[in-house]
Amino acid sequence: MIGGTSRLEGYRDCQVCAVEEKMRARRCHYCIGQLGLRELMYLEIKKRRRRRVAPYLSALVPGLGHWYSGRRYVGTYFFLMAPLSFGLAIATYQRWNWGIAVMILSMALVWLIAMVDSRKGPYYFAPPCQISCPGDVACSRYVHLAAEGKDLEALELVEAVCPFPGTIGRICHHPCETDCNRSKDGEAVAICALKRFVDDHSQRSSNFYLREIERDSVSLGKRVAVVGAGPSGLSAAVFLRVLGFDVTLFDAMKMGGGTPTMFAPGYRLPRAVYAREVDRILETGIEQRFGEILGADFTLQDLQNEGFSGVYLALGAMRSVKLPHTGDRSQGFLDGREFLAEVIKGDIQELPGDVLVIGGGNVAMDVARSAIRCRADNVRIICLEKRPEPRERQYHHDGNEWTEIKPLETGEFMPAWPWEIEDTVEEGVEIIDSGATISFAVEDGRVVQAECQEVLRVDTDDQGRLIPVLRDGSSFAVKADWVITAVGSSPDYTALGGPPAMLSVREEVPLVLLPSLDGMSIPVLAGGDFVRGPASVIEGISAGREAAMYLYQRIMGDPDLSIRFRRRIIFRPWSNYADSHDRRMRRKQVVNASGRARKTFDEVYLGFEKRVAREEADRCIRCDWPLVRESKVRRYVRSLREGGSDDRESAGG
Repeated sequence: MIGGTSRLEGYRDCQVCAVEEKMRARRCHYCIGQLGLRELMYLEIKKRRRRRVAPYLSALVPGLGHWYSGRRYVGTYFFLMAPLSFGLAIATYQRWNWGIAVMILSMALVWLIAMVDSRKGPYYFAPPCQISCPGDVACSRYVHLAAEGKDLEALELVEAVCPFPGTIGRICHHPCETDCNRSKDGEAVAICALKRFVDDHSQRSSNFYLREIERDSVSLGKRVAVVGAGPSGLSAAVFLRVLGFDVTLFDAMKMGGGTPTMFAPGYRLPRAVYAREVDRILETGIEQRFGEILGADFTLQDLQNEGFSGVYLALGAMRSVKLPHTGDRSQGFLDGREFLAEVIKGDIQELPGDVLVIGGGNVAMDVARSAIRCRADNVRIICLEKRPEPRERQYHHDGNEWTEIKPLETGEFMPAWPWEIEDTVEEGVEIIDSGATISFAVEDGRVVQAECQEVLRVDTDDQGRLIPVLRDGSSFAVKADWVITAVGSSPDYTALGGPPAMLSVREEVPLVLLPSLDGMSIPVLAGGDFVRGPASVIEGISAGREAAMYLYQRIMGDPDLSIRFRRRIIFRPWSNYADSHDRRMRRKQVVNASGRARKTFDEVYLGFEKRVAREEADRCIRCDWPLVRESKVRRYVRSLREGGSDDRESAGG
């Protein structure tokens, strides 16, 4: 129980502890005090173990698994239903008939449902923004704290699961906003930009993770090796330190950071922002062995012989995909990732002439925008896929909820995020969609022109490779003094002797166990881009956190800590929210117009001003509060279906 301050240094699950005056908060019967980050992770570890064990207990006695995992009322229901169905079958038995068969089948069905349902573990309602977030960030809760001016509390709520709030607040693809309920009645809340805002405006008094480690110092006497110092590896390292492990971090580079350090352009992610977050992680007592390469300077067997109890591989997807019909660098052909790395290091400052970028993903957009900033005369992008087409949002009513009907991902459209495409076009890049390069004309040892053809459709083979079907008689030429390929990358499994067998740890995150490595008796995990190929940074962060908790459970067993499986969050008793046309409109970030016009590498989007950020955060309808679920969101969409529109402007807060 925390009392005596109106402003907490940090924020946790229990809101009862956030008292305004001393001795004014009623002590919760189940309260164990304010949970630290280590205890929160212990809680997650225990909950996941109970989810795994619960089905086996329910197989013995229906309902026992629910009791074990914390759902006692549901467990009692199944515990009563099983003998009831069995008793009905026995009581009505006289001779075999189809009615008896149905009764026995119903008894077996109750048993089966009890086993399957017990796997859910303790149920806590989560809003759609949090469900869609790969990192399980409590989006609506930190947005609401930001609306109240509690920036530090909001920031530490994010940092409890994501060590890179400033980075993610700039480069995340924010699926939370896609599923935001506010978008059903206006525009989605700027959840991602608000994450950046609380990071930019919080007055930190200490390193959050170092404080959590030192507040109740624990040393398990076990060493864990993390290979790869990108977002996933750094996340795993810091959460392993919080849990009490001694961590050694390996990386082929001479510094930590990984892909964002090497390839993220400054106009999207300033180097100082990411470097500050990396340094904050490295300050937690992590041993750094940078400049050492797996497979060249050491092997997994060497790590086991050194006494490490577990290994996490976060090597990324560093092997660029090459196009067979392109030439070499001396002819004017460049690799997109290498080009970005050289631009960041300052090796390439000018790229005169016409530039043709091949690819339709986010890397291709970064390459094109960087080429513009390197004073290229003209920059064009050519890709196999079509430009995304705007469409009207549609909904259907299912399970007492209005759910958006989303188009299937068919690979027909460019894989780059729509806002990245819009920014690229706004900066003067021409996009040639549904096109493929067939060959290149080279004169005097330099490329001068690309021969292209229109793409009718894009098929895939058994291995998932794209096979464009070209339209006959549709050839055209594109002038090109430089050709930069950005068609994807893949993991490099050379150090492991080829692609290893992988056993998924959790389907929701890119994290696998490598169970069959020769000579390895310690657990070896792999996660992030090294598992599924290029993905988002938040997915890699989530995999790192999951890896830390899995390794703790695998090496140390269940945490020696008794925690009540109850979430004591006080919900406000209201079921509506203030509404107006202004509240439906999303606030805009400050844009560095002069920097964009001059095509510099200065950051383009500068975030929210304080007043605007509070207004934007206040647009959140708090659909994580149960009473809000029968709110104006549902009534508004229902009115559209019924043809009415009066309450769109009328009913207020």
